[in-house]
Amino acid sequence: MSIIPESSIEEIRSIVDIVDVVGEYVQLKKRSSNFVGLCPFHSEKTPSFNVNPRLGIFKCFGCGEGGDVFSFVSRMESLSFPEAVRVLSDRVGVVLPEEEVPGDEASEGESIYHALRFAARFFHGRLAKDPAAQTARDYLQNRGFTRESAKKFGIGYAPDEWDSLLTEASEQHVAVDFLEKAGLVIARKEETGYYDRYRHRLIFPIFSHVGKVIGFGGRILREDDQPKYINSPETKVYSKGRILYGLYQSKNAIRGKEEAILVEGYTDVVSLHQAGVQNVVASSGTALTKDQIGALSRYCKVIILLYDADSAGLRAALRGIDLILEEGLIPYAVRLPDGEDPDSYVQQNGAAAFEAFLRDHRQNFIQFVLANAKAAGRMDSPEGIASVQRTILQSVARISDPLNREAYLRSAAVSLDIPDNDLRPIVDAYRRGEKHSRRVPIKSAQAVKESSKGEADVDFDLPAISEKPHLAEKKLLRLMLEDGAEMIEWVMSRMALTDFTGGPSREFATELVKQYSENRFNRTSFLSPATPSSIRLLAAEVMTTTDEPSDNWGKKLILVPRLDEDAIKSAASSMRYLKKHRLDQQIEKVRMQVMRAQETGADPRELQMKLSKLYQLGKHIESGRFLTDSIE
Repeated sequence: MSIIPESSIEEIRSIVDIVDVVGEYVQLKKRSSNFVGLCPFHSEKTPSFNVNPRLGIFKCFGCGEGGDVFSFVSRMESLSFPEAVRVLSDRVGVVLPEEEVPGDEASEGESIYHALRFAARFFHGRLAKDPAAQTARDYLQNRGFTRESAKKFGIGYAPDEWDSLLTEASEQHVAVDFLEKAGLVIARKEETGYYDRYRHRLIFPIFSHVGKVIGFGGRILREDDQPKYINSPETKVYSKGRILYGLYQSKNAIRGKEEAILVEGYTDVVSLHQAGVQNVVASSGTALTKDQIGALSRYCKVIILLYDADSAGLRAALRGIDLILEEGLIPYAVRLPDGEDPDSYVQQNGAAAFEAFLRDHRQNFIQFVLANAKAAGRMDSPEGIASVQRTILQSVARISDPLNREAYLRSAAVSLDIPDNDLRPIVDAYRRGEKHSRRVPIKSAQAVKESSKGEADVDFDLPAISEKPHLAEKKLLRLMLEDGAEMIEWVMSRMALTDFTGGPSREFATELVKQYSENRFNRTSFLSPATPSSIRLLAAEVMTTTDEPSDNWGKKLILVPRLDEDAIKSAASSMRYLKKHRLDQQIEKVRMQVMRAQETGADPRELQMKLSKLYQLGKHIESGRFLTDSIE
């Protein structure tokens, strides 16, 4: 795939409103010059998620996530940076050069997507206007589907002809090779040429979670046609085990309700949406997979399985429950009344009754297994009871979160009428059998004591202390980021990189100095996905925060042309604080070394001289003279 030009990225950045974009996922309230809300990346009750519209960035002071609008879309939708750019380009109407028309240089993937978009428009247009599509329109009307629903899901009609799509594609210069690679046409076996895969069928486009057409499902309109559904084959852009039908249309509702309803077919999804139940997806006739559950985990923690009462439906639900538990989500199972499916139930009873039924009849996996085992007579013999118990405990063992696992274990103990202390070793044994993890051996108290002997004779240095960035250095980094080369030059001619806390702060300052020395300062680069995440998150934080460092130091300054006096004062205050803080750490470290040397009988004079120099340096910092020279 070709590289997106930087000019296009900057054009999108300049047009897109980050508040509007974030506002589709987070309920924001204005606070001063920023907007705040509950973070979508972690659970919280007090808003710590900030959006700065002037700088076009977001930052959560709870979990630490931060970045620009591309980072936000990428994080929310689990997209690569180029994919996030394309999503936003569609939003603001910026045409990316490589997306105008797939030409000779276009990648295979781009050309397949182009063929699929063409086919979706072709099918939908035929449903709306082709007289021959009346059968399809009647079918939708008889099922109670509205035109709005057909438009929302892009439903279409494939003409009852062998090559109608093929002919139209040729007229629109869509290459037959890519129609075949998209699964839209099939090569003839006994003669040259191709024919359409879908003929006289109701067409359901399958969208990726960001709205790209990636495949189709075609339902029969004549009862004597077989099979009932023809789905796209596996292609370079479509893998049925990774895709959930309706996720693109449902993801915001799923996120809002924090749970997803999993049904079997396309029409169930469309019917529920039309009734107002929109947190619903379908596995499209495939057994639920780990990838599909992973896709849902980006939007919710609870999955409700609607299953058929037959043996195949029960087996599928059981497999699904174990996969859901392994992925760290919470499964519930619901069985509709006999003879009902989601489509028929919601059309006869309405959305409120449907949601009430799900709420009142949902079973956790322990209740589900026991209820179906009793109904099947598996609890009538000792060996049957033991088998059911093993099934439940094996499922409990799949839960990775220890608190959830413990809660379900206690629930299983009550349901099985067995003390939880008797069940816990069994669950632990199942977990050891499924996962082998290396355990770090814990030293005994005597071993620790023995290993510490003679330590003072070898090394006086204390272990390095890992610190979080201080408020003062965050302010200093922000000033350099905002004011650019002049401020970087003024600060770093009076500071050493070692004055910054080791880790992201020092790496941040190092990158600022590097850009300054190479005459290529670019503040937006600090929010780029190419930048290490630790620096990117810190950049978002320092650009969002409005807190000032404590100003307890003197006011002696040397002003620099072109820099704002208030910025200089703020920078000087932060520099004094950081230098004094680092010095205090060094003084304490050397004092401890002196004490340890005295305790062990070592000569402390060299350390005492070092301590005296550090005290003199402290007076130099407090006087503010470092602002007029570079003495360290």
